[in-house]
Amino acid sequence: MAENSLKAQKPRITQKQQKSRLRRFYFLLLTAVLFAAGAQAGELFHVEERLYDAAGEEDIRETLAAGGDKKETKTKVYASGEPVGIYIKTKGVLVLGIQNVKTADNRTCSPAEHKLESGDYILAMNGEDISSKAQFISCLQKNEEKEAVLTISRNGEEQQIKIQPVYSEEDHCYQIGAWIRNDTQGIGTVTYITEDGNFAALGHGISDCDLGVQLNIAGGSIYETDIASIMKGKAKDPGQVIGTIDYIPEKYLGNIGINSTCGIFGLIKNHQENFRNGQLMEVADASEIKTGKAFVRTSISGESRDYTIEIEKISLSKKDAQKALRIKITDPDLIALTGGIIQGE
Repeated sequence: MAENSLKAQKPRITQKQQKSRLRRFYFLLLTAVLFAAGAQAGELFHVEERLYDAAGEEDIRETLAAGGDKKETKTKVYASGEPVGIYIKTKGVLVLGIQNVKTADNRTCSPAEHKLESGDYILAMNGEDISSKAQFISCLQKNEEKEAVLTISRNGEEQQIKIQPVYSEEDHCYQIGAWIRNDTQGIGTVTYITEDGNFAALGHGISDCDLGVQLNIAGGSIYETDIASIMKGKAKDPGQVIGTIDYIPEKYLGNIGINSTCGIFGLIKNHQENFRNGQLMEVADASEIKTGKAFVRTSISGESRDYTIEIEKISLSKKDAQKALRIKITDPDLIALTGGIIQGE
């Protein structure tokens, strides 16, 4: 009876009050979502320091990925086309595969089998953050045969696993039976640079050459490079740019902060003027892109030049932003130089 009395005395909520409460709930929910998204974005743009103006670069990245479809902001950039040397450092070490270890009693085993998978990132060992392959090997030797607790990232989610290392008679060290890698390098082309030095390059993400998965990076750097030769592209062989890169302070240009499906993004700190080819121009809206004659800019010949291309098809509805445009190289000079579109260009 007491419970029923309490229910009877409970004030009735009018429809207006319900709507007001719902609005308040959704406002709080939206605030929480934006806060969480902001925290996640903040982690992406902070490597060891804030490499560049995160908000500005995010606008540029979203505008480029959407074909310039952000009506409220007309981003202005210099179309660059200059080659750079690229060094990428992964977040943790990347697991490429599993291997067997030969032990003292002439057995072979793989402690990592059924525990690690290709594409996993080892982020920490026994609570110590792992930033390089050499550091991981060193931690493993200190751990010896004791069970090790590894913090890994798999498909973007962190988890902990336990592995019992074994001593390899062939290599005279403790191993877990996994192939790992932690960095990569190569040559690419700067797509654009803004007035304050933010840049985009490649037009596609950097993936591991063996696994084909996009690398989860902790940061990286770009350096001056000298193009030595060009391997022309042909059917079923995209060709490539061959050059030399000296990873020394004198050749350092800037930092890489993001590796995305649309390319790499960061800040050029030194010699920005070398990348500002032509006039400052606005990034087009998606609605302004038309089929027909267009131009690409590259310095692959040794000097900055615009070459003619043909935009044959526009598919902005595709989820893969890299496939939004189908283009054909029509400039005879560029075809003679590269054979078409090649890797690194």
